Amino acid sequence: MNNFVKVSYALQRQQRAVERTLYASSTEESVTASKWADAWHRLVQARLDRMADMEGRSKYVDSRGRFLH
Repeated sequence: MNNFVKVSYALQRQQRAVERTLYASSTEESVTASKWADAWHRLVQARLDRMADMEGRSKYVDSRGRFLH
């Protein structure tokens, strides 16, 4: 599995977690799904940052020092 496939999978999982947050039937379910969405977001961002570091072309950085892709 190459890095692109791993990032793509993590991004899809993040999307599903966001959808579960939006369509949750209870507050507790929404909070739990929101935590998963945040965790997947951090994983996607970390993998994209690693890929950018490996490629050596980090063009844009946000105010927190993360790469924007």
